[in-house]
Amino acid sequence: MPRGPAPAWRARKEPVVDDYVLASVSQAGGKHHPVTGHYARLVIKGLASREEAEEWRRALYRCAHYLTRAGIADVGMSAAIKRDGGRGYLIEYHAVDKTLARQHVMTKYGPDRSKWPYDPRRKGRGTSE
Repeated sequence: MPRGPAPAWRARKEPVVDDYVLASVSQAGGKHHPVTGHYARLVIKGLASREEAEEWRRALYRCAHYLTRAGIADVGMSAAIKRDGGRGYLIEYHAVDKTLARQHVMTKYGPDRSKWPYDPRRKGRGTSE
């Protein structure tokens, strides 16, 4: 007997922007900058409100996390919301090589996780709120 669909709590939250994250990697030819670990910088334009831009930014981070956990691409995300000349908002983003990102955190903040701005293993969403 066939199984039913996956439970709703396992569904990925929209918008799913895996293609946007992977586009940053492919635009750079699959090679990151040897020092910074950054792949190609891309822009998402035409976002009407700050709230919409925040949701798209969160989606970029969620999808980068998913791609890493699924073993598709070992990347992090860097994204900044900016005004688009008074017509709305845009997001400048780029994928980041996870190994060099971890190395940067260790160099800048040291091995003490309590001094990190974000600790993915900390309870309570990993932030230092």
